[in-house]
Amino acid sequence: MTTPASQPAQKIVKIPRTLIVDIALTASGALQPYSLQVPSDMDFEWWWLAAFRTSNANGGVKVLIAETGVGNRNFIIAGSPQQTLAFQGILIDNLAGLVSSNAAFPIAVPYVMPASRIYQHQFTELSGAPNTVQLAYHGFGLLAVSADASSSQAS
Repeated sequence: MTTPASQPAQKIVKIPRTLIVDIALTASGALQPYSLQVPSDMDFEWWWLAAFRTSNANGGVKVLIAETGVGNRNFIIAGSPQQTLAFQGILIDNLAGLVSSNAAFPIAVPYVMPASRIYQHQFTELSGAPNTVQLAYHGFGLLAVSADASSSQAS
């Protein structure tokens, strides 16, 4: 691909970045919302997901995640359309590696989350006690710089 002479060549610089969902859930609360907005300064390339929750009694926590702005694209979908009970998501332990086990779940193909895009999370607390949850989206901010600027940063 060639760059028109009027536009300087662009290069993407990857900057390590972690986006955090941090929520205190009420005991036995269903579909408690949390919005994560990608910072407006650059797109985010998501590579790993790690989780923490304070209580795992009775299964701990379930979560649903949807990307807004594109018709609310659901990331977690019920396996059966005939499911009679209201679907409340996936157990957080099955979604991501737990920090307490020194684990994180890799995304097989990194997913680019556009700058300023909002990702709606809904948590259902199952333990019967208040529960603090963190989801850590690990990856890289994608900073577009002119090819001249990026070569001067390397020196």
